[in-house]
Amino acid sequence: MKTKCILFSTLIATIILSVVSCGKDDGPQDGSTNSYPKDVTIEYKFNVASGSPNKVELAYTNESGGTENVKDVTLPYSKKIRRTVNAYDGVSARFSAFGPGGIKAEIYIDNKLIGSKTASSNAATASFNDAVSYIWR
Repeated sequence: MKTKCILFSTLIATIILSVVSCGKDDGPQDGSTNSYPKDVTIEYKFNVASGSPNKVELAYTNESGGTENVKDVTLPYSKKIRRTVNAYDGVSARFSAFGPGGIKAEIYIDNKLIGSKTASSNAATASFNDAVSYIWR
């Protein structure tokens, strides 16, 4: 009988917790998706972090959400775009190059730095790459 009481109590507790935890989830950062779509300014900045990186290739999310590729870039390089975004849309800035040297990539949204990544290589024959990204919530 004691075992049945424990099992029954466990079942009731599980049901109560399930009902309580099935409440409405919060949406994106502001608590709802009602603020989307919204227009934002996105700026990508790529700078030399050290040395003299060469054969620099960049890629970033463009105005339509596609990828823009740029080869044989001279740093510093900057690109500013305007874009309409929805919840869970994303942007990224990627780079690759050969050393010796390093590159720093940054993404600014509405003039606020939201992420940066730096990568480097000490050897002229070694490549390096990295990416920084952001997803609207």
